[in-house]
Amino acid sequence: MNPETAAGVFTAARSEFAAWSGRLWRPLGEILAAVARPRPGERVLDACCGTGASAIPAARAVGPDGAVDAIDVAEGLLDEGRREAAALGLGNLRFTAADVLTWPHDGYDVVQSAFGVFFFPDMDAGSRRLAGLLKPGGRFAVSTWRADGMSRIVPIGRAAALPDRPELEDAPPRPNHSARVDTADKLAGWLSSIGLRDVEVREVAYVQPLHPEDAWTFYLGSSMRGFVSGLSAEALDRVRARFFDGLREAGLDTLDAGALIGVGRRP
Repeated sequence: MNPETAAGVFTAARSEFAAWSGRLWRPLGEILAAVARPRPGERVLDACCGTGASAIPAARAVGPDGAVDAIDVAEGLLDEGRREAAALGLGNLRFTAADVLTWPHDGYDVVQSAFGVFFFPDMDAGSRRLAGLLKPGGRFAVSTWRADGMSRIVPIGRAAALPDRPELEDAPPRPNHSARVDTADKLAGWLSSIGLRDVEVREVAYVQPLHPEDAWTFYLGSSMRGFVSGLSAEALDRVRARFFDGLREAGLDTLDAGALIGVGRRP
């Protein structure tokens, strides 16, 4: 997904994304920061930060003598993060609308990205560039979805949109970068392949009940929103009905948000 497309999709998804923050993004963001372990006084870059799910706990961890740069292309999500950071008095946290792959600053102790690296046009090149913004010995921490978890819901969402968006059928398939890092062994191997050492991967089990209405909010608050961008209200109602049917036929009444968190050091 290119930066312009991502900015449009996730800015439009602002309210639905925020609705899932307490159930999904914030808990997993807290866990990413806990594994990355930013320390008082350190500098952190949070790439593809969204509303700050992992940037806010990182800012708490580094304290007033540290600093966190939180970068995303979706201005709407950043506004949510700015409001929360201000309410918490986190003056050491700065949200910036930018393509993180062109971010000009370096010398970070930690670079972290929650479910973001697989959106890069070239996941390897983009992640190498981010790792290159670290000080020697700095930590690069990423979270990815575990195989056979979150990936179950996306095909159902796409199939629901197809009758009203037939052009999706003819669109060239996007590289499925997430499938390259959806097991502990794959993620560890990938982190090593981009030049990191002392790689460790933690698995996070995270399953919760999924009501169809909540699933639809998740659809509209995630990258799946791109399937229905530009549709009329009537067409959107049809997609919603087909999506509910697809969930029922698949027996999908839980959201498996099982994740992997990998950390490696820059030599």
